[in-house]
Amino acid sequence: GALWMCIVLNPHCKLEQKASWLKQLKKWNSVDVCPWEDGNHGNELPNLTNALPQGANANQENVGQCKSLEYQHLPAHKFLEEGESYLMLAVEVALIGLGQQRIMPDGLYAQEKVCRNEEQLISKLQEIELDDTLVKIFRKQAVFLLEAGPYSGLGEVIHRESVPMHTFAKYLFTSLLPHDAELAYKTALRAMRLLVLESTAPSGDMSRPHHIASVVPNRYPRWFTLSHIESQQCELASTMLTAAKGDVRRLETVLESIQKNIHSSSHIFKLAQDAFKIATLMDSLPDITLLKVSLELGLQVL
Repeated sequence: GALWMCIVLNPHCKLEQKASWLKQLKKWNSVDVCPWEDGNHGNELPNLTNALPQGANANQENVGQCKSLEYQHLPAHKFLEEGESYLMLAVEVALIGLGQQRIMPDGLYAQEKVCRNEEQLISKLQEIELDDTLVKIFRKQAVFLLEAGPYSGLGEVIHRESVPMHTFAKYLFTSLLPHDAELAYKTALRAMRLLVLESTAPSGDMSRPHHIASVVPNRYPRWFTLSHIESQQCELASTMLTAAKGDVRRLETVLESIQKNIHSSSHIFKLAQDAFKIATLMDSLPDITLLKVSLELGLQVL
């Protein structure tokens, strides 16, 4: 129902299309057997989310209106009247869903499910070879998510307990990097934040130890998957460091982002090691800027 609402409320649709959909919905509503169970009733209007490559069902819990993306037998490259293929529409729906801001649910099982389902959907998207048309969709959605309001998980302002975008941003970064490096870095740097770990300065005299002890236990919500999330944040940072080798400006920007957003000393230490390895990979002279990044991160750990 939510997916139907998303389709019918599309402001770019023509009146005759909406009339056709209304007729189709009334027809389906009048039959006893649901079209999903009996294909004889539902051939007129394909489900756009079936266009991704075939494989296991991926129930993308809590990802906006894309509650269920099932991969079945729709011809992915069949073109619609407007020149858009089902594959293009399916990819765009998936990107919209992955980028939506959503609050981390309560409970270990629900939080693990959020991580697992996001990774499953991204894994399906990675099977698709990006052509020029799909790259345009990626660029359009990345720009939209960066500029959108509270709907977007990559917007300028997000809720403190929003599900982090590290995994999704790493996928966007690697996909966009060969085509639009500036947009790729802008997206990844925006996603580096982990607001749930940001310490808010409580009121009162912080010089007294008992006062500090009284506020710390209540500062963070119960995120059971936090260690996994921090690992994904570290992976995103490492991916950017690797890509930025030889670019002084970008390396300095990534370093600033790491110093500001990563709170785990073990992950900062890992990134210091990564930077050193990347700097000394080739037989040629080492990358001096990356060595400086490694030193800065090492000093931060100390």
